[in-house]
Amino acid sequence: MNRMISSKPMMRAATMALAATMFCAMPVVAQDNTAPPPPPQQQDNMAPPPPNGRGGRMNPERQLERMTKELNLSTDQVSQIKAINEDMQKQAMAVRDDSTIARSDKRSKMMDIRKASQDKIRAVLNDEQKTKYDAMLAKMRERRGRMGGENAPPPPPPPPAPQQ
Repeated sequence: MNRMISSKPMMRAATMALAATMFCAMPVVAQDNTAPPPPPQQQDNMAPPPPNGRGGRMNPERQLERMTKELNLSTDQVSQIKAINEDMQKQAMAVRDDSTIARSDKRSKMMDIRKASQDKIRAVLNDEQKTKYDAMLAKMRERRGRMGGENAPPPPPPPPAPQQ
């Protein structure tokens, strides 16, 4: 009987140790070890949406596709505009990566690059396409202005039609 009394505290200690081990191990067992699913693939024609939930910016290929369809571009015009867009992208990347340019100056340089590219694109278009292109640009400016809220600057007027 003396032996039973002395083993009881040891059994109690062993039981407590086992219970403590099991209690500590439960969260590990309960955790889901599967990796989270990868985020859904972005469509190739869109940049990832910004955090505010609005749609992403169109990529140059998708934009050229849309212009081709809406402006009824010829294959020669498509290749010329593609080259203009590629040049614009290279210039914009160079400005973005240039650490010697102040941030406030980068924005104006980017706007100058975009304006010059739009002028080059207009030069490739015929009169009917220019009218449609100007309407497309005005619509984009309007949309951009609405996203910017009341403090957004008014969109600039479209360039004047060429005199014949």
